[in-house]
Amino acid sequence: MPRRDNLFGGGNFDAEDFDDYNILQRDMQVDGGLRPVTEEAVLAIRREAAQAIQAVYAELGFPPITDAEVEAATTGHSSDDMPERDLVADLAAADAFLAGDQDMLTVIQALQRRGFTKTATNILEMGRQRIAGDYLQPSAIFDRDFRVQSAINDPNDYTGPGTGYRVTGARWEEIQRVPQAKSPREFIADQIGEPSKRLVEVGPAKTGTRPEVIVAVGPAFGRELTKTIGGLDHEAVLAAILTGVAREGLVARIVKVKHTSDCAAIGHIGASLSGSGIAIGLQSRGTAVIHKQGLARLNNLELFPQSPSLTLETYEAIGRNAARYALGKPPRPVGVKIDNWARLKLIVKTTLLHRRETEQIRDEPPTELFFDWEPEV
Repeated sequence: MPRRDNLFGGGNFDAEDFDDYNILQRDMQVDGGLRPVTEEAVLAIRREAAQAIQAVYAELGFPPITDAEVEAATTGHSSDDMPERDLVADLAAADAFLAGDQDMLTVIQALQRRGFTKTATNILEMGRQRIAGDYLQPSAIFDRDFRVQSAINDPNDYTGPGTGYRVTGARWEEIQRVPQAKSPREFIADQIGEPSKRLVEVGPAKTGTRPEVIVAVGPAFGRELTKTIGGLDHEAVLAAILTGVAREGLVARIVKVKHTSDCAAIGHIGASLSGSGIAIGLQSRGTAVIHKQGLARLNNLELFPQSPSLTLETYEAIGRNAARYALGKPPRPVGVKIDNWARLKLIVKTTLLHRRETEQIRDEPPTELFFDWEPEV
């Protein structure tokens, strides 16, 4: 049942958690009894179940169930989605049934007459199992054929790591077929595009000799990845940063760092190449740092870790501040919107973007990049 209708309190065993639980079964290779199903299959089963109840009500003379109620029960999520019923009349019909001489067989016969043979057979079998009582054995469950498996006929043979039950064969294949599963590439498809034609490697990066700002980018920047996690084109981000630097009256060079994907390291390397000792480190997913030569790798001037919240205006402000550091001027605070849910919402995407960047690491020195761009100052 959904959390809304769970009178015993919501937990991790409600209908809202089926998707998560199916994933846990697959990732931990355990059998929790859930089976991935398609929406079409669920709708068909729910419609048949609602129609079966409608048929029983009609056969036994209970207050009628309308087709609209059947449809609502098929597609609804919780009791809020169901039409109102005359509960007094329903309870009176239930009391009359319990007080009379009708029983489970009456319901089974009603289902059989209306063509719900499979449901009638299953209910009859459940009644038979209640009389047999085998399900009262320790740790007992029914398999799909109503055979009882328990600690008596299927004892626990776990004796330590590497022993005991393993999900294998057809059941393991079934658990792995999670309908909503996506490939890693689907998560980052928006960040993959045509490699930039305006960014061209022109040779080894050299140490500067004049006041400047180095913009050091990650190994996948502009090629294997072309947009930040916030959906900003790498070319537009570079243009914003360079515009900010130019508006403070300074020039910038772009360097691609190939042997690391770490943001602090990228900025640290850029600062070591900068004529002014100031650099901006920029990962392909958009995380940025302003670094200064002589500082420890993790001891930067400014860090901008909330990459999903960074805008082009933010990147321009980062460029301006880097230039002000290079010129010995006091920086201005850079405002960044805080989204406390960003990590929760985007942790998988962040991880996959970083993995893709890390896959491009090469044991090669940094190279100079030419960017075909004109400043708007």
